[in-house]
Amino acid sequence: FDSLNYLENMKLGIDAVGEAGGVIEATLCYTGDLCDPTKRKYSLEYYLNYARELVALGVHMLAVKDMAGLLKPAAAQMLVSALRAEFPDLPIHVHT
Repeated sequence: FDSLNYLENMKLGIDAVGEAGGVIEATLCYTGDLCDPTKRKYSLEYYLNYARELVALGVHMLAVKDMAGLLKPAAAQMLVSALRAEFPDLPIHVHT
């Protein structure tokens, strides 16, 4: 878990858990508003790219963490549906 979604901070933990034979659950921290097209930094593609990078590191599960309570139902549906479409066998849960 890294609150800034900074992959370099995640690698040590991911590698350590993997080497120990554990289950690696990585966290994608949600911010912004996917339903607002004027918000460009934290777009659907931003989250999908981050998830792709995590999956490439060998994570077994993905959590979407909504620390600030910003994830609206429509945005959650959009995000989880896109993640599920791209990673159909990856367990995904949302923590809000």
